[in-house]
Amino acid sequence: MNDIHTHALLQSLIDAPLLVGDLPKVPSLNRALLGMPTAEMRLNANQKLGHLYEDALHLLLSASDQLELLADHVQVFDCNQITLGEMDYILRDTRTQQVLHLELAVKFYLGVPTANGWKFPGPDPHDNWQQKLVRMRRHQLSLAERPEAKSLLRERWCCVDVEVRQLIYGCIFYPMSVVHCPLPENMREDCRKGRWLYEQDWQHFFADTYEVCMIPKPLWPVSMTAPLRASLPRTSVSALHAASAERCVMFVLPNSEEPYFLVPNHWPG
Repeated sequence: MNDIHTHALLQSLIDAPLLVGDLPKVPSLNRALLGMPTAEMRLNANQKLGHLYEDALHLLLSASDQLELLADHVQVFDCNQITLGEMDYILRDTRTQQVLHLELAVKFYLGVPTANGWKFPGPDPHDNWQQKLVRMRRHQLSLAERPEAKSLLRERWCCVDVEVRQLIYGCIFYPMSVVHCPLPENMREDCRKGRWLYEQDWQHFFADTYEVCMIPKPLWPVSMTAPLRASLPRTSVSALHAASAERCVMFVLPNSEEPYFLVPNHWPG
């Protein structure tokens, strides 16, 4: 990643619209507590998107003068040493001395109208918002309440009371051909939104478009400002279609910030 892209990624964690706001008993972290590294920082873009953003948030937490990063990727085991889960970050608010368990997620979902109502699968259709929300509530966001986690927190950091926070970034995409679309459960009204279309429908919507800016996956959660778009190479429509034959590809038009997904004709099946 070049310096422009690294800074844009880090800045997006501070001020990009969140996909999800406060959840019952689990509010989002106050991002005013995050810091910004002053030295030149390098991030490894050759890893899964979630891991990349975990590394990026680690930098912002380490640079904070209001949060102390106690640990990350803290595994919780039962009495048989079977893993129950992992806590993304353990923090201490230096003003109040409150210990926090913070969970991070970066997600993208595409609204699909069906005979049984709207579904919201991800680019990988095995993932979907309804299942992800249930799993977060039942597993990641409640892990600190388990006796094994409480014992771990007490032994390592003398903590008898932990508060849970979350940061969920991403974007929701709706079909090009649909005007009125519902917002998925618990997503913010001001979350990032885009549009998606099948490869076979390109000519119907973009017949006069010959070049686009394909968005590399490390920048999927980042708003495409004019300077950021200018840093991306222009891609021919034929190259875009070649890439989208097997996977969902995110792109923007050269003069627009709105993100689009071009998806294979067989998606999500």
